[in-house]
Amino acid sequence: MKNGNLSINIESSLKAEAFLFYNIPMQYHQIHFQEIDSTNTYLKNTYKLLSNFTFVSTDYQSHGKGRNDRTWSSEPGENLMFSFLIKDENLLKQSPIISLLSAVEVAKVLETYKIKHVSIKWPNDVLINDKKVCGILAEGQLPDYMVVGIGLNVNQKKFPEGLRRPATSLCLEHKKDINIEELKEKLFPQLVDSLTNLDLDKSLEYFRKHNYLLNKRVKAIVNNQTFIGEVVGIDDSFCLQVVTHGMLLHIDSGEIEIL
Repeated sequence: MKNGNLSINIESSLKAEAFLFYNIPMQYHQIHFQEIDSTNTYLKNTYKLLSNFTFVSTDYQSHGKGRNDRTWSSEPGENLMFSFLIKDENLLKQSPIISLLSAVEVAKVLETYKIKHVSIKWPNDVLINDKKVCGILAEGQLPDYMVVGIGLNVNQKKFPEGLRRPATSLCLEHKKDINIEELKEKLFPQLVDSLTNLDLDKSLEYFRKHNYLLNKRVKAIVNNQTFIGEVVGIDDSFCLQVVTHGMLLHIDSGEIEIL
């Protein structure tokens, strides 16, 4: 045991090396794989055996995914791909906004690298200069658990053509490579601390100041209905406010496309 961290080799059915770290001061655990199919899938399959705030990261995901069954591809070892498990009963009551709260904390960490023009695109993306740098996918089985998966482009310098939205990375914006382990040491404790000590007013204030969709004309698909309107804000429940045909909609879920 060194510096309060216990490192234990554990076997993986994927034949990937994994380590389990107990971070006692912040009350969270880490598991890291060299390769895995999906960190979200791993936590969904093993949540009964793991504790609240278990973080699973990987160098490479063979079947990473985003919202609506879209794929999330990443170059091996160049980005930060991880998921964390929530089992706390009180925190699960905030399940509708957990991905947004996570996006706020990711954005805050990006700004510590002196990166400008960071914004949050409701409901699950973090952008830099209009380009996607982070995607978030929350899944789960309430009231038992929730898994939050986060893909953050860190040191990748080239991205595939034909992406739905242009992509960027911390490296491209910061003009030098980022140490991924140091990034973890910033981001993981901050997520744990912010979600353990919820300050919804403070998170809402930050989100409103960094709302990428504000004043943009959008197409919103909600419950198979399509609405065209202008985004005018975020309400106190973190719902997107869209004005359409003289009505003010409060959208808590759905697909949003900028027109």
